[in-house]
Amino acid sequence: MRVVALLLASVLWPTGLLATPAVEKGVALEIAPGTSTWINRNGSVLVLDRGQDGLLQGYFVNNAPGKGCRGIPYALDGRIVDGMIAFHVTWRNGVADCPRQTEWRGEIRPTDEGRLEIHAAWEQFSTIVAIGLSSEEPEKGTDIFTLQMGNELLPERVAPGISVIP
Repeated sequence: MRVVALLLASVLWPTGLLATPAVEKGVALEIAPGTSTWINRNGSVLVLDRGQDGLLQGYFVNNAPGKGCRGIPYALDGRIVDGMIAFHVTWRNGVADCPRQTEWRGEIRPTDEGRLEIHAAWEQFSTIVAIGLSSEEPEKGTDIFTLQMGNELLPERVAPGISVIP
């Protein structure tokens, strides 16, 4: 129950996160130190806590249809440097163990509407080493995460059984 309350509180908490003043095309964007919430088009939730040194911690809640390990927060870590971002999630947290790891690498970009997005390519691979079998090819894809500000509308559901009332 504490996990659900933590997830709900972090999504509803207004984030006063700002980009650096330069949002011109071709200028690297940074996110300010602190906590921010990002949501992708599948409703998955990315909560980042950026330190002064650019190190990232936080968690990821997968809500993609047809994927495993849904609706449970998994720890993440990574780094942001000059507008480039990289982070990874090992899908293991003591509640559920999906023997996979996903790595995202991308950049922070402004939208035409003045919002911030993370455009990232991802690779997911097995964390199980099969003896005597050839290595499995990683699954690959792309994600776009949009920064959620306190006054923006969030998806109605951020995880199975969790409703958000904006």
